[in-house]
Amino acid sequence: MTAYQRTIFLLFDGARWDVFQKLLDAGELPNIHARLAPDGRVRRAVASFPTVSGPAHLPFMTGCFPGTLGAPGVYWFDRREQHLHGSVRHSVRSYLTPYKVSNLNKDLEPFTPTLAAVWPDVKYVFGWYTRGSPDSALLTRWTKIPSFVRGFLTRDWLRCDADAEAAQNRAIDSGASFVFSVFPSPDELGHRFGPTAEPVLTAYRRMDGVVGRLFDRLARRGEADRTLVVLSADHGQGDTHTHFALDRAVGDAFGKTLAYRRWPSPLRGFEAVVLPSGNGMANVYFRGDGWDRGRPDTERFRPFAIGLLAGEAVDHVAWRTTDGWLRVTGRGGAARMRETPGGLIYVVEGIDPFGYPKLPAAMDVETALRATEGTAYPDAPFGLLTWARSPRSGDLLVTSRPGFDLRDWFEYQEPRGTHGGLHAEHAHVPVLCNAPMKEGPMRTVDLYPTLVELAGRTLPPGVEGVSRAR
Repeated sequence: MTAYQRTIFLLFDGARWDVFQKLLDAGELPNIHARLAPDGRVRRAVASFPTVSGPAHLPFMTGCFPGTLGAPGVYWFDRREQHLHGSVRHSVRSYLTPYKVSNLNKDLEPFTPTLAAVWPDVKYVFGWYTRGSPDSALLTRWTKIPSFVRGFLTRDWLRCDADAEAAQNRAIDSGASFVFSVFPSPDELGHRFGPTAEPVLTAYRRMDGVVGRLFDRLARRGEADRTLVVLSADHGQGDTHTHFALDRAVGDAFGKTLAYRRWPSPLRGFEAVVLPSGNGMANVYFRGDGWDRGRPDTERFRPFAIGLLAGEAVDHVAWRTTDGWLRVTGRGGAARMRETPGGLIYVVEGIDPFGYPKLPAAMDVETALRATEGTAYPDAPFGLLTWARSPRSGDLLVTSRPGFDLRDWFEYQEPRGTHGGLHAEHAHVPVLCNAPMKEGPMRTVDLYPTLVELAGRTLPPGVEGVSRAR
């Protein structure tokens, strides 16, 4: 196998696998068809849980699951910090605003692999996680905030994509052996219009132009045959028609509830914290006997959690049990699961909460992926177990049903698209590549070791993904 001398990774934030395939079938993506999908097929991968920007970028950049690294959502609460400092400022994290994204570099576990460990000269365009690289590696260090603020104010996210392409061209011309670029338009436009609305489809067609111009540039440099080009997404997105105020429901049941960026929201003396991510999942934390006493007894919130399923909005609830299991309850049944070396145990109680056909009680992680990848909830058991690894993950996890989200208040526009959950609309993402890969299901966490192998470089320790290079 010939090693590629350069790698260009295009992260098309929030893009859906099925939308790519539909447009490809319709002949609307000629450059992508010619360069990245000559067989007319868009490869499908399962995004890491939670399926939200930021945490779901990390598998591409580290080869690890977000929960392993300590990022259980785009928002999270750390009861240890609340105990030490008594301050929301220290205990609540948000990665949604551009000037706070750099917190990822210091929040993640110290053993976290990096792109710089393999490609020391890596360049980032709108990158979220840049640990190990000098400030000069982030080509949009000074332009990202103006570009995103302009996008928020004008809602012209295609201009942000154009900014990303311009910076990517500079990175290519610099000679960097790895360029990691984020194109934000499908996620932002999907939230505003819905993930299959015409303005979003326009963004996909524009990305086809980006791919065409990229290969033309590489050809002029004599590098087209020596450059590995990959296009993928961190998560998908589903249509939203109904909003459910989870934080109000928690507040009615437990008292003062902190909900980040909701006003008014108590900054002290709160009994619970509700932090939706992508609006399709939420980490919920309960004070119990005190933030310094560890997680509360599940009996404190279990009746409330089960009661949520009686409404229309909630799909699944999950929590850790005192005997070391993760329990998941859906509208039709329940299951408990736990990790084992290299696999998991999955025990259904009555009806499977995800509607799976009968699965083996004990599975390795590859068997779990193969058995569930083509279902409505691909890789949900293992995804939940990786989320539960983080001490920052909620005492209670809540996910919304398709068509619903988990808050009825809005940041700057009413959302018509939702992600973050376990459903296939959120979890299935495209993988387009100009190098062959092994057939069969894959996770986004597998792309990091795949790129390392295709580049003929050494894999750093701690990587959890599996190479799919052929």
